[in-house]
Amino acid sequence: MNPIMLETSQMLEDHPLLSEKENYKVKYLNVLEYFSQKYSANDPWATQTLKLYIKKFLGAENSYEYSDFDLQHNTKPVLTTKFRPFKFFPYRYCLIIDCVFICAYGDKDKSEKIFFELSSVYHKRYQKKIRQVFDSLYDPTVSVEEIEQIQYLKSCWDTNRKYVANEPIKVIVTANMSAGKSTLLNALVGKKVNKTQNDACTAKIHNIVNKPFEDGLCYELDYLLELDADYQTLMDDNTDNQSSEITVGTHFRTVGANSKRTWFIDTPGVNSSQDVEHKLLTEKVICNTSSDLLIYLLNGENIGTDDDRKHLLFVLENYHGKILFVINKLDRFRKKEDSIDETLKTVIEDLTSIGFESPNVVPVSSYAAYLAKMNIFSDPLDEDEQDEFDRMSRKMKKPEYQLDKYYPEEIKATVAIESDDENHQLLLHSGILHLEKIINSMR
Repeated sequence: MNPIMLETSQMLEDHPLLSEKENYKVKYLNVLEYFSQKYSANDPWATQTLKLYIKKFLGAENSYEYSDFDLQHNTKPVLTTKFRPFKFFPYRYCLIIDCVFICAYGDKDKSEKIFFELSSVYHKRYQKKIRQVFDSLYDPTVSVEEIEQIQYLKSCWDTNRKYVANEPIKVIVTANMSAGKSTLLNALVGKKVNKTQNDACTAKIHNIVNKPFEDGLCYELDYLLELDADYQTLMDDNTDNQSSEITVGTHFRTVGANSKRTWFIDTPGVNSSQDVEHKLLTEKVICNTSSDLLIYLLNGENIGTDDDRKHLLFVLENYHGKILFVINKLDRFRKKEDSIDETLKTVIEDLTSIGFESPNVVPVSSYAAYLAKMNIFSDPLDEDEQDEFDRMSRKMKKPEYQLDKYYPEEIKATVAIESDDENHQLLLHSGILHLEKIINSMR
């Protein structure tokens, strides 16, 4: 399977066939399966995407059968024009886009083979038009604006292709245990895609990659490929995966402009007392992985530990790119006992004394950001999460806990929140939007 598919959004939310009758959908799906079996029988992407189409078109409760398929005989009913009052619906052009997307999205040579076989079934009067549709998939100068029925599919296709044509921003994230690294990543993604329990973590690199637009799906490649991974699948590692990596693909949710093509490379906590492999694997990634940025996350409640000093010295010696030091959990400070200003100054001084020149240090409340995004995007909070949201919302209304003010002026100038509701204000003051801007500025 081409790994780029994990950064590709599905084209199903507003697919034109959703309004069709079940009988026609089954015939359409049969054509898709014919090409999937012939050209991509061993491709997990094709197999799993076809399952998504079946589920989306027919629903989980419906039965679907495929047997005794003949291209010439069984495809022609799919190519007929569907009539509605004052409208007609030719799905023949949708079909070529779906076939290529499922079976050969990243393989133009295979796409051509599929096209020639499928077009052989079309009437002569449609040959020129179907060629035009196919050419438009790979040549942006070829216009198909006049074909109304494919506009949604073509828009999705073009967005996907344009997105993966950009170089990704690669960000290594490292920390000791209990710094809140998984929560930070969940906040940046805007969904719960990473475990937050220390005892649940395994010695695996978790690659979390962005998709260009929201399709309501989380992908996970963990020995097996899941394109509609539920919460439990994301949280439970597959014991059959003997590799050192798991990859999750989903659309990163944020407020304002969408984030760029981004890869987060999440490394295990290096001070695990249970598994020395965590440290070895993380150090290997830091030494050998090309990246645009390394985020070193520090626990604001436990600054200056021996474990952090050891890992910081390793990073100083072995990582030679840009580093951003992010201090988490400052929302837990008490006004009369702790000072965010003093903590930031102390961290900068400590890092400088270790050997980092002019270290960039910024604060964030990962949990506040995560809870705010969950509310903004209408994901329900449980009772404990709601209590935490209420507490943090009250606390971060106070100027001394508004973390956004500690970011550089050039970053603050690029972040705007038009809404004054408590969700957006908490998100603003958590610092996560400013952190996203820094990440996006890498390319």
